[in-house]
Amino acid sequence: MGELVDLLAVGPDGMPAEVSLELSDQTPTILRMKVADSAWQEFQASNWFNCLIEARLGLESRGFLLCCQGARPDVFPSGMMQQMNLGRFAYCLKSGMPLSEDDVVDIFAPADISEVASVEDQRVAVFKFFKISR
Repeated sequence: MGELVDLLAVGPDGMPAEVSLELSDQTPTILRMKVADSAWQEFQASNWFNCLIEARLGLESRGFLLCCQGARPDVFPSGMMQQMNLGRFAYCLKSGMPLSEDDVVDIFAPADISEVASVEDQRVAVFKFFKISR
């Protein structure tokens, strides 16, 4: 058993649902997710950020957005962060500003529904920030 994180997800009707995440304390990174009283789902990836993306895609297929820092469109881990802390922490990207340690957030920390976006919207925002064309 690993760390437990309790968050909210907001459904298409605007109603919140409790989401429990269990983060394994071993490698490979495994994230287990339970929405309300549903069964646990397991997601495994190369790092925590990629596990979170997979979990968010699962929620989004049911119309839910997960309310955490890692779901903000302006949050993304650098390559070094993905290696050093397995993507647990990421930068809050600010246009025209150099990144600093003050911009680092825990991707599993809560966020307000007004701050989060879909995986696709986050990808588009990150591409735009780094001036990457599709």
